[in-house]
Amino acid sequence: MTTLLQKDEIIEKEIIDVARTLFKTYGFKKTTMGHIAMSLGKAKSSLYYYYSSKEEIFEAVINEEMTELLNQIHQALAGASSSKEKLIAYCRCRLGKLRQLYNLSDVLKSEIAELQCMMNDVRSKFDTSHVELVKGILLEGVQNGEFKKVNRDNVELVAYLMVSSFRGLAVPLMVSQQSCPRLDLQIDSIVDIMVEGIGK
Repeated sequence: MTTLLQKDEIIEKEIIDVARTLFKTYGFKKTTMGHIAMSLGKAKSSLYYYYSSKEEIFEAVINEEMTELLNQIHQALAGASSSKEKLIAYCRCRLGKLRQLYNLSDVLKSEIAELQCMMNDVRSKFDTSHVELVKGILLEGVQNGEFKKVNRDNVELVAYLMVSSFRGLAVPLMVSQQSCPRLDLQIDSIVDIMVEGIGK
């Protein structure tokens, strides 16, 4: 039974990886279950054992991307020695993901607005995780004296605003035809403003 479950997990991962490449190359509309099956060297009917539709595969791809980002963030945080460094590491990971979104194919970029409803449920779940993660970093910084004393409600609000600001940047970068702003070059200044505020 365990071997069968592992085999299913491996096949699901293969489907997600192949679908991700096809979605990024050809867009959501032009990618079909047939294309995914052909790229895997499988019969189309075999895909339906794992996923009931192309939409369900797309949601699985988004879920995988969000999980990978969360894992990257946790790895980056493990190497940081202070709360401020953790905040910088978090911001760098989020900006790295934004750069990937900016580099999506023009075909997929043109479909992003229509695909938002499919992505929202998965994103909401991960937004909650990100808010909790950032809140933990901020509370740690307050407790160890790195950040100014603020009450717990305000810390949660700041965490929510930070996470929302990255989400707010995502869609404009995905659909923008202009050059991607190099926010990563000013990351220390951005974090300073977020942590210290803009007052003297």
